[in-house]
Amino acid sequence: MTKNAIGIITKVFFNKIVIEVPNPNDIVHNFQGELYILNGLNDFVIINKDGASKYVYQIIGLYEQEKTLFEEEQSKFSEKAFFEAVPVGEIVLNKFKYGLATFPVIGEEVYLANNEEIETILMSADDDISIILGKLTTHNVMPKINLDSILTNHSCILGNTGSGKSTTVRTFLNEIANLKDHSNLDISKANFIIFDVHGEYTDLPSEMTTVVKVKDISIDLNNLVTEDWMNLLQPSTAAQRPILLNGLKLANIIDSDDESILWIKAYCALELFNNQSTDAVAKRAKIKGLLENIDSQEIEECLNHYSPQYGNFKPEYYDEKFRKEIKSYIEKSTGCKYEDCHAYLVSCLEDAECKVNSLNNLKLALDIVLLLEEAKGNNQIRTFCSTLMTRLDNLIATFANNLFSEDFTKKAELEDALQFEKTFTILDCSFIDDDVLLFFTSHILRRVFQNQYDEKMKNGSISKVYNFIFDEAHKYISESEKDSIVNYTKMFEIVAKEGRKFGTFLMLSSQRPSELSKTVISQCNNFILHRIRNNIDLEQMKRSIPYLNDAQINRLSYLKTGVALLVGESFSIPMEIKIDGEQYSEISKTYLPSQLWKREESVEVESNLETEYSTSAK
Repeated sequence: MTKNAIGIITKVFFNKIVIEVPNPNDIVHNFQGELYILNGLNDFVIINKDGASKYVYQIIGLYEQEKTLFEEEQSKFSEKAFFEAVPVGEIVLNKFKYGLATFPVIGEEVYLANNEEIETILMSADDDISIILGKLTTHNVMPKINLDSILTNHSCILGNTGSGKSTTVRTFLNEIANLKDHSNLDISKANFIIFDVHGEYTDLPSEMTTVVKVKDISIDLNNLVTEDWMNLLQPSTAAQRPILLNGLKLANIIDSDDESILWIKAYCALELFNNQSTDAVAKRAKIKGLLENIDSQEIEECLNHYSPQYGNFKPEYYDEKFRKEIKSYIEKSTGCKYEDCHAYLVSCLEDAECKVNSLNNLKLALDIVLLLEEAKGNNQIRTFCSTLMTRLDNLIATFANNLFSEDFTKKAELEDALQFEKTFTILDCSFIDDDVLLFFTSHILRRVFQNQYDEKMKNGSISKVYNFIFDEAHKYISESEKDSIVNYTKMFEIVAKEGRKFGTFLMLSSQRPSELSKTVISQCNNFILHRIRNNIDLEQMKRSIPYLNDAQINRLSYLKTGVALLVGESFSIPMEIKIDGEQYSEISKTYLPSQLWKREESVEVESNLETEYSTSAK
């Protein structure tokens, strides 16, 4: 064995090698003026392949094992050290390439990587335009991350609460902001859209940032598409979805022609009168309610003879007259006979769009659709759709004066924000709950993606790239239930699959990987992984992230706060780094009871001591 070798290979597998180290005391050594020190797990070792190439492996295990001292004398043993290492890549002509096509053989010598080789491994070929997130935990090296690569792949930042996940996002964004001084870049052309769920991203440079509080803006309901309504009202059964679709179309008819609602109500009233035989008193109340705004003295006269006690007409002459007058009113309003009204209404609904100007008009339209169903004898439909109506009532009560306000100023503020004139656009979503957060995030994403799609179809290229950052992504980009009839994350999945071609990229930040959409996470190529201890989350990551081996999965549970494992297309190798974000961690720090509960005199004494220490230091 040569002087600077630390051991030889005794076992070779596709996924690892075993290295026998004859004398652990010789591992730390000086060779040609450079000191070689083993930093333990995650350190790198080199195996020479030929004159121009070297294999690179990363240590994942260290242990001792007894071995017979002499073949002839089996009773005497010596302690041998053994390392296990996984393949990382090759250094070919002083350039690192990830992955191995061939493997070393038993008996080859193993060397510790020197500083030059480590820098070759960690530094990308084009690192001029790059960012730095922190320093390796094993070496005093700060890997550069290529900007083009990290911003043109979907990414995930995952970690339990308190592991440093939000600090990493802030560090990343501030590293982008620091590129404003780069001689070859105009960072104002960048477009980062951050959905801030807890108000944690307010420390970005103000001259580069537009902050929009969702409670101060309003979305024009005309801009909503069917998918937006599905995300907003979340129809939960097979009955609710068709009712909602017909309600949206009917509301569109009502918006375009206020008079149309009157003949539809008259048609519903007569359908109820003809077809519903149960609960005569309740039926009478519904019919009178439907006809109360119809300007017809003849119909009003008939209703005066509609008995509240038995739900019939007295004398019976008014029964026939009522039917005749309703049919006459419908024919006068539509030009169609009563018998043709159903076909006419169906044709109107088929031609109508799912567009709504007012939540109240949608509520009215849904009520009429339910009445039409009840008139057919479907007496349980209103019960089946009660949760849908409750959600709509809650939207009207909660958001009619803010997120869905008719205020043109609030609508204009949103449209101005969506021009993305500054590098960072922060949408403060702390005002809205998770269900509406799903709608809001997917709506903004859809509008940007649609604009990018239209531009490329028109011009053959795009002029901007958009990077979306979704805080607490598991709350709204979640895996759909198996029996769900609506795919609520459809827009996110479309962008995850097709966004690259249209310059739209996602970065998900989450503390529950197991709850994220499996389709979306499968399209992510970069992962920044902080401490995760939940077995369900770890198992899901093992299945979803191809870059991780078992040793790295096990390691995640023991990472210190602020330390992250970086794996994926944008990182030359899997690397463990200490995020350099201490200056950005104050906003999400943990408040300790032992500090908050201190007596005032103790706090004053500590403050005086700190002042004295600072003065003496100067």
